[in-house]
Amino acid sequence: MADVPTSPGNSSHESSDRSPRFSIREQDRFLPITNISRIMKKGIPTNGKIAKDAEETVQECVSEFISFITSETSDKC
Repeated sequence: MADVPTSPGNSSHESSDRSPRFSIREQDRFLPITNISRIMKKGIPTNGKIAKDAEETVQECVSEFISFITSETSDKC
């Protein structure tokens, strides 16, 4: 399947109930990778290395977890 460029907010992956003007940019959805890297490096030896893929995976997981906790909290309040 060929990748078709889309303008911001007009992604074919968006649900139909969201207005295109409220689309969330990736940099707004994820925590900064530098912060994630710094925290991860504190848990390994000084000569240890962390793969870029691992940093990105943890970034996605942490951001998703925070989003989940935020939505659950707002549902209860």
